[in-house]
Amino acid sequence: MEIKKYVPEQVEDCLLQYYQQGWQLLFDNGVMMQQMVLQDILMLGNQSQYAKDHGFAGISTKEEFCAKVPISEYKDYQKYIEKNMDQDNNQLTVQETVYYLLSTGMSNQGKYYIETRLGALARQLSIDIWNMVLTQTIPEMTDPAVKMLAVTNSLPLEKAANGKKVFRTSGKAAKALWERNPQLYVYPYEFLEADISNDDRDYLTALYLLKEKHFNMFFCNNGAYMGVLLDWINKKPQQMINDIRQGYLTAQLSVTDRACLQQSFLPDIRRADELQQLLDVYGTLPLEKVWPALVFGGVWLAGSVGQFSRDALKRFPDTVQYISESYGASEAMFTIPMEFQCTYGPLAIYSCYFEFLPLDGSSGPVTMEQMCENVYYEMLITTYSGLYRYNLHDIVRVRGFTGNTANIEFCCRSAECWNLPTGKLYGYTLIQLVELRCDCLFSFYQGLEEQNSFSLLIQPSIYGPSFDSTCFIQELQAQVAMYKIPLKRVFLMKPTYRDWLYRSLMKNGRNMQSVKLPLVAQNIPDAEFISKIYQIT
Repeated sequence: MEIKKYVPEQVEDCLLQYYQQGWQLLFDNGVMMQQMVLQDILMLGNQSQYAKDHGFAGISTKEEFCAKVPISEYKDYQKYIEKNMDQDNNQLTVQETVYYLLSTGMSNQGKYYIETRLGALARQLSIDIWNMVLTQTIPEMTDPAVKMLAVTNSLPLEKAANGKKVFRTSGKAAKALWERNPQLYVYPYEFLEADISNDDRDYLTALYLLKEKHFNMFFCNNGAYMGVLLDWINKKPQQMINDIRQGYLTAQLSVTDRACLQQSFLPDIRRADELQQLLDVYGTLPLEKVWPALVFGGVWLAGSVGQFSRDALKRFPDTVQYISESYGASEAMFTIPMEFQCTYGPLAIYSCYFEFLPLDGSSGPVTMEQMCENVYYEMLITTYSGLYRYNLHDIVRVRGFTGNTANIEFCCRSAECWNLPTGKLYGYTLIQLVELRCDCLFSFYQGLEEQNSFSLLIQPSIYGPSFDSTCFIQELQAQVAMYKIPLKRVFLMKPTYRDWLYRSLMKNGRNMQSVKLPLVAQNIPDAEFISKIYQIT
């Protein structure tokens, strides 16, 4: 008797057999694959406790699904997930739970998600296809001599009551990559599990990076973190060179962590001499000479995080190319980047069943093939791990199609909005307002709602062209008139503001990879962070 293969398993077989042609065929048949994914998920989820409680056990068609299954949010699943973590029974799907993922997102409130075998496979397929794209585009990736940096959260975090492990999403992905190609990493696996402070972790990451002459590529969701590593190198170049020469880790490490890490951090006199010569000649460490092999970086390029990344990436040589990291979350992976300097990618159509709710309320949810370009939507997902019509509260839009699969660009969170007398102002408009019509480069910016008007906080980059406040204000006034935004004031922030905000949010074990700076300012910052205030008339 032939055993049924679900869509992720079929895709895995297709990739193994046809390689590049395999993933091209996927996107050519996106609509059909979406129908198959929904059938899979309904078959696996119909007998779950959630389906029974919400009256959709036994449905089999898309029409029944849309009519009977309510649009949901995290609070609808919380008690089911908690029971699952305690007993590991069929709360959301009949599939076995393989591990759990913890997300903190833009808050300090942890959210736990179930990951099933098929959910984990779908996530891995997105990584595999992305790697296929990269190795085709960047032949250097296959060179056994090159090294990479993958910035991640430490792992694992904890265990649930049923004994299953809990990970952060980036940590789990890094572990999977490390297990496949441990020789690629600039640091040992033990570094991922070390229990150390954010400052010490940042210092050691920069140190491992500096030690590796063949550093070729980096993967870092929040590109701004690469700037933090460069700051450490600029602040303590001599100390780092001495550490490399002596094979010593200058950090506050526990006895256990030091024993694990120190044995792999061997003295490298030749590398230390190279770096010392550069420091003596230039008075600093020029990146193009420190890492002559560096050609590629994977970072988020879309949304506000992408905008803030540009400040740090400006510090790298112009020869470095960038591709957006996949748009995804603890819930699932959503897109696969295909092109350099591109903020969108085709939907991971084997990963979830996707629906899209027009932001303007013009209709109910539509499917991928019904979407229109330049229209903003909230994205709903139905996953192999037991989420049904789950509203991510992410705002996205279509940027063309690959085959008949929609290319999706993440724009902002739906909570990133301001209720102004002229109507709602969403974060994507703020990004367009500040970034797309000026030559200025910003480290950070926020919008502030105050007394039926709108104010703007901006922190100019110290690495781009000098900030021309007169030109910026003139262009800004023209734009807010076009968008009919009641702009009241512009606060020019000191260079310390963004870093202070990061540190204020990095609590309970969070680091820069798990912190997304809010576009919405809650109140006017303390005067110590304000350089100048412009009144807009």
